Amino acid sequence: MSLKGDKGQPSQRFTKKKIRTAAATAALAVVAVLSIVCRGQIRALFPVFGIESLYMQSESSPLAVFFSDCGSAGCTLVRADGEYMLIDSGREKAQNSASDLLHRLGADRLDLAVLTHPDSDHTGSFPEVIGEFGAQRFLTAPYCESCDSPQYAEIESALQSAGVPIEYAEPGDEYRLGGARLEVIAPIGTYKKSNDNSVVLRLTYGEFSALFTGDISKKAERDILKSGRDISADVLLVAHHGSGGSSSEEFLRAVSPRYAVIEVEESAYLPNGGAIERLEAAGCTILRTDRSGTIAVLTDGTQEGLTVKEELP
Repeated sequence: MSLKGDKGQPSQRFTKKKIRTAAATAALAVVAVLSIVCRGQIRALFPVFGIESLYMQSESSPLAVFFSDCGSAGCTLVRADGEYMLIDSGREKAQNSASDLLHRLGADRLDLAVLTHPDSDHTGSFPEVIGEFGAQRFLTAPYCESCDSPQYAEIESALQSAGVPIEYAEPGDEYRLGGARLEVIAPIGTYKKSNDNSVVLRLTYGEFSALFTGDISKKAERDILKSGRDISADVLLVAHHGSGGSSSEEFLRAVSPRYAVIEVEESAYLPNGGAIERLEAAGCTILRTDRSGTIAVLTDGTQEGLTVKEELP
């Protein structure tokens, strides 16, 4: 009889709906668990389950700073009023690469590319990024004029092919990114170690400020302090991935950050316990990419409008 069949069909549909719902819930739970283990691959699935991504959350903010979860390497992307700056590009073929960040934000170009120094954990995917996105300007340390790094040679070749001139940072130089002002703080001089030759930039946008320190050590920090330049900042990118040879008490006192971000992959050496203790004593909130995933600092230029978002749900 058709009556019996009609009664059974709604029940079957209801059962299938419950199964689909249960399956989706279970899948989401699996994604959440696996994201702790292999965040780079799994996070891409979040939109499938209706989770608003970190990048979607940033769309309404005039200024957004993204600290990439790419291990103990430097890769920071800044978007100011629709213009983009990349500071370093992590390691070659790293998860959550610079290209990944730019694609997730829907960027089609770089307005400013900055290589703080030519170590392999900062040069990373620059040749590929320049080849795909180009750049209006490329800034690096004067040290690079004579360095013989094979990674830097590849970047030079990519810049030449793309017709992008190389500019060398000098303290006091200023750049603009949308409504943001960028001041070159360092390098103060030329050092034997490439880390201390890192380009240090201070960004200001309204009432907000951020300091990007590359891999400088306490020696370069002391020279910056002697220069008398204003290095106070709401957000500090902690030098050298939380190394014990950086982040001196005097330097942190001058910066006085509300937030200190460490781009790091936890190991027996990083982040250093002494550096963590000094950051804690400075009274700032410590954020680590190895624990939070990619970190976004969003602001409209006011202190009240400053928020921090972490990629992991």
